Amino acid sequence: MEIINPEASDRWPAGAAGPVVRREPHAVSGQSLVLLPIAEVLSRRAAGAVLLDCREPAEFTAGHVRGAVSVGLRGEFEQCAGAVLPPDRDVVLVGDVAIAAEATARLGRAGYEGVMGQLDDLASVLTGRSGLAEASSRLSIEQLAELARLEPALQLVDVRTSAETARGTLSGAREVPLAILAKLPDALERSAPVLVYSARGYRSLVAASFLQAAGFTDVADLADGYRAWEGAGLRVVREATPEAAAAPEVGARAAAALLDAGALMLDVREPDEWRTGHVAQAWLLPMGQVARHRSDLPRDRRIVVACRSGGRSAAVAEALRAWGFDAVNLSGGMSAWAAAGLPAVLPGLDITGLVVHRTRPLNCETSIPALIGGVVMPNARFYVRNHFQTPQLDPASWRLEVSGLVDRPLRLSLRELHNMRSETLVATLECAGNGRSAFDPPAEGEQWQLGAVSTAEWTGVPLAEILDRAGLRPQAREIVFRGADQGDVAEAAGPVRFERSLPVTDAGQSGSLLAYAMNGEPLPLEHGYPVRLIVPGWYAVASVKWLTQIEVIGAAFTGFFQTEHYIYETERGGTVAREPVRLQQVRSVITQPSAGQEVPAGELVVRGVAWSGAAPIDKVEVSIGTGPWRNARLIGPRHRHSWQWWELLTRIDSPGQTTLRARATDLAGRTQPERPQWNRLGYGGNAVQNIPLFVLFLKARTTEPGNEQAASTPGPRRAR
Repeated sequence: MEIINPEASDRWPAGAAGPVVRREPHAVSGQSLVLLPIAEVLSRRAAGAVLLDCREPAEFTAGHVRGAVSVGLRGEFEQCAGAVLPPDRDVVLVGDVAIAAEATARLGRAGYEGVMGQLDDLASVLTGRSGLAEASSRLSIEQLAELARLEPALQLVDVRTSAETARGTLSGAREVPLAILAKLPDALERSAPVLVYSARGYRSLVAASFLQAAGFTDVADLADGYRAWEGAGLRVVREATPEAAAAPEVGARAAAALLDAGALMLDVREPDEWRTGHVAQAWLLPMGQVARHRSDLPRDRRIVVACRSGGRSAAVAEALRAWGFDAVNLSGGMSAWAAAGLPAVLPGLDITGLVVHRTRPLNCETSIPALIGGVVMPNARFYVRNHFQTPQLDPASWRLEVSGLVDRPLRLSLRELHNMRSETLVATLECAGNGRSAFDPPAEGEQWQLGAVSTAEWTGVPLAEILDRAGLRPQAREIVFRGADQGDVAEAAGPVRFERSLPVTDAGQSGSLLAYAMNGEPLPLEHGYPVRLIVPGWYAVASVKWLTQIEVIGAAFTGFFQTEHYIYETERGGTVAREPVRLQQVRSVITQPSAGQEVPAGELVVRGVAWSGAAPIDKVEVSIGTGPWRNARLIGPRHRHSWQWWELLTRIDSPGQTTLRARATDLAGRTQPERPQWNRLGYGGNAVQNIPLFVLFLKARTTEPGNEQAASTPGPRRAR
């Protein structure tokens, strides 16, 4: 065995003398066990001790001390401990203190007397010492099917006994019983990913944790083991039965032709994947349910099996053919179907209350009346600004790559992000073109009114945490964020990805998040699922959706959406000046009354929201007609990155048409101008809002019996 201390460079193989381990006599006496602080645990690990965690698998995989081996008490504890614990090494327990005495006693009965103590406070290590804690990756059978398809270098390892594997194993698996694996870990390739499985998942977690402790960096195990795969009716290999051929595969267009000819498409994804888009008339039957519902499938029709990328569907198609069905696999899955431009039933986004400018790609703003409400905007009413067709990313295979001028390149899964320290931030996002329709002469681009803005509660990993883990090099200047969305634009020769950059100084101090939740729910597809960047206070172009790459560069970024679009382009002194849009301009919006509304003379309540990227709102002023500016009341505390509600109680006694105006000033001293600062692309237009209002004069009510009515005499009114 080779145990690696992540904090030291020394390694020693099993059987070698290794460093001298100082054994303290009477460290364990009866039920007493020495409680060790984490510093002492690390010291003993550096001296060669093995860290052993005896908690339940779910607890271990959620978080454990880095380098610990899992051997749960509620399984084949003595046998597995004997297989993976070297007899000449001390043992330090790093699981739950409450089970330490039982673990020590059972280890003693198995011949291990070198238990030197128990970690005193695991919870503080898991919550406060992120560099010392890690989680384990456990895959479902669905994830294994996808991984086996996408990762040709995958090492699939069966750690069951030869008697068990004789009754069946997975195709392509290497049979290495747990005891053998513990003695010969280097029989596996360290640079290639490893997936370990056992009968039900107990021994596989022991093996996977052992390999992690031995220095393997890409290790996972099959959570429910061989029994789950076999129980789902998926193909296995048995000694007495020759291995079956793989199921035939068809491309997306060939699959479409088969469907036109009467074939059935069987979609074996999960319901949440199905809702992101599926083929009309397809049947939804998740992979794990196919076996028990196979009698419901037609035997007189060809079946085209589909999933996200072709992995699960390949496994199901093979099983169906073994059961006598005429099944083929859709190569590349629904990803290939979408790439071929074939029709699909897209999610039914509720656009009630949204003002739709276009549907391909989807661009719609929140109606002004819908802005009235609480601090956050419900996800279904949040404005949408997309530049290309919405990409559909599989959360299981999604990875975030951090590269460039960093000391430690990263490749993070969604699960790894979820296991990191998270923060929640309430932030207002605004399209830089919000209010473009007010430019005179008209500016290029989508003619947004004032509803391309919304506020949400975002939850995710601080960007600073990711950058700290990667380690920026001294020459780093800008950080580029790339989304998965791409397409053709008129000004470029080929497809363009959506990407933007932040200066290193801004990225580290902006409070930005890699968000995976919006208002307490997973990110909706149209808002960047599974992960997007949130840069509070900046125009939303900086908050890249469908994030897949972060690259640190040493020069100014010159991507299309950095230097050609989302720039202030103005003429100054006969030359054209260009500057990327960054901080949101200070702005206020009147939400009540609405533009053109008829209101009775007398008391009037004016309400609205205001925000600014530079600083919290200092004041909002309202003017009626040609009257003076009057201070509105700010509702609630001042907010740094989210909008501020305000209201003014006033009177309008003169009937007829008038105008309401509102302007905001932030604590940085910025005030809205009377007219927008014109620029060719129409960004940052934050002029004072003017809305028309029609005031009606109401006569006094009559009091004669039988003649009670509210007669009114309107003043001058708008043309009908």
